[in-house]
Amino acid sequence: MVKRPRARASRFVAIGAGLVVLGAGVGAGACSSGRTAPAATATPTKLQAPLGAEAGIRAQTGSDQGSSPHPSPVPGGQLTPAPGSPPVCGESELRLDAGPMTGAASAERQGFVVVLTDIADRPCSLIGYPSVVALNSEGRQERPAARSEGGSLFRVGPPGTVVLQPQHSASFGVEWTAVRSAGTSGAKDACLPYASFVIIPPNQGGGRHVDRQVVICDAFQVHPVVAGTTGTRSH
Repeated sequence: MVKRPRARASRFVAIGAGLVVLGAGVGAGACSSGRTAPAATATPTKLQAPLGAEAGIRAQTGSDQGSSPHPSPVPGGQLTPAPGSPPVCGESELRLDAGPMTGAASAERQGFVVVLTDIADRPCSLIGYPSVVALNSEGRQERPAARSEGGSLFRVGPPGTVVLQPQHSASFGVEWTAVRSAGTSGAKDACLPYASFVIIPPNQGGGRHVDRQVVICDAFQVHPVVAGTTGTRSH
């Protein structure tokens, strides 16, 4: 009897969606230290916009949570300043500083303020939501913040035009739930550690890398830019 050669099984390699590796060299040990972090200036190296300034938000929430219908969007989902305002602030015109952690280490809600300062010799405008993505200890973008007009730590409201004079500042708040609520069911790893963030100011394409070791459980939010340095709109 003549034996037929066995057919070799075809091998297929599943190719997953590529992850952009950012912030290489971020140290391990991303669990919250429980200590108040000092104010830090963001690394000046510009990074590519993680997941897109708008796409990352939709990837997490499926919608533009809390966005205001009043300002007019331009292609790409960004908002345009009010008529007669100075031009939108360029990337080289802004200094980005991340403030210390807000809330005690054991607090349910934690976050920090990001301050944007006009370092140019002309006024410029900011409006809308920044994009914020949390990175793991290997520098991979893992979790985008959802847009929200306000949260537990920051009272804001709909986005509006902020005109910055030279050496003046605007700011926005970033916050999240840091502990699981009592009686919450689910996977034991629902609260995950992160080692840093990539932050992209409104109407910009390059990100700034900020080291900040935290634990995020839920309700990871970024709020609109407001005048001043508190992340909260004064009334």
